[in-house]
Amino acid sequence: MSSKTGLGQAYYDLSVMMDAGVPILRSLDIAIEGRQGYLKRVLMRIRDSISKGSDLSTALAEHRHVFPQLDRMLIEAAETSGSLGPSFKMLADWHEFVHRITRRMLVGLIYPILLLHMGAFIGAFADVILDGFTLRSFIMGALHLLQYFYIFAAIVLVFMFLRSRSTLLRWPLDFLVLRIPLLGKAVYHISVCRYARTFAMMYGAGVPITEVTDRATRATGNEVVARLFAGGKDSVRAGGLAWEGYSKRLPPQYLHLFQIGEETGELDKTAAKVGEIAGDHADLLFTEWARWAPIVIYIIIMIVLVMKILGIWQKIYGTALSF
Repeated sequence: MSSKTGLGQAYYDLSVMMDAGVPILRSLDIAIEGRQGYLKRVLMRIRDSISKGSDLSTALAEHRHVFPQLDRMLIEAAETSGSLGPSFKMLADWHEFVHRITRRMLVGLIYPILLLHMGAFIGAFADVILDGFTLRSFIMGALHLLQYFYIFAAIVLVFMFLRSRSTLLRWPLDFLVLRIPLLGKAVYHISVCRYARTFAMMYGAGVPITEVTDRATRATGNEVVARLFAGGKDSVRAGGLAWEGYSKRLPPQYLHLFQIGEETGELDKTAAKVGEIAGDHADLLFTEWARWAPIVIYIIIMIVLVMKILGIWQKIYGTALSF
């Protein structure tokens, strides 16, 4: 189990202990007993830091590669408001949701990539079978067909690296991602889900709404979607309501729920509902994308194989007909 996968379970264990009234140091001792590997060592270091007088949020900040910004922001707010138990439970639910979505994406990617490589090797075999089969020509033929996939994958990885390093590239790259069929809509809804869930968790932890709107906007993970919510922060600072500053390009259902939440004083509940709806949409779209991606790859492979068969036919019968 990776540290990212085990983190949600560790949060759940901590939430159970703290809801039962167990102090944070004893809760960490119990959570450490159920962990293994690198995450266990990190939790032990955090426990040592707290025992020496550090607060939890400061101890987590020393391990930024393990604890995402969202986790650290919420725990810092929960420490101030005294609501660590519920906050750990919220984070456990969030990590379980993210893990399920990530697993679905990976499963959806593995099958079409395998199909693509199988099709490339079958196509390469068809190329070399008439010209005399050699292992070198077979491998080179397969790599020739796969080079476009590897070039595309390399470009994607480079863009992801540059996005993490350059703020100037984030908006155009995030804009392009949102234009990918099915996957773009899934990313859009998962970004809305991140905003709404962060909003609900922090607002429920007693964080002032001015700070909530700012941090939730930064937690979306997509610059294009973040700009749709950015006006909420400005509206609150000007003395208005958060939903009044949101872009009208957001789905009306989300806007109405935020409006109702501010009017009834139950903004944490309605924001959580927005996160639930957006999460369900993202889950459905990721499932559809995982279902259609192999079909599209399969069609491409079939087209390539038909072209190879026609090429073989041309080599055999075209030469015969010329005589």
